[in-house]
Amino acid sequence: MIALLLGAVLGLLVGAVCRWFDLPSPTPPTPVGALLVVAMTLGYVVAGRV
Repeated sequence: MIALLLGAVLGLLVGAVCRWFDLPSPTPPTPVGALLVVAMTLGYVVAGRV
């Protein structure tokens, strides 16, 4: 649970730094790429619980 919370905080921090310094976001530029990231994250969380 702590790792999930730290991962979310780190993701928000990276996003804020990218926005603050006008850096390109390190995320996929398409909805399909974004869904792939969500699917991998959910798979990681589910596998950790099983």
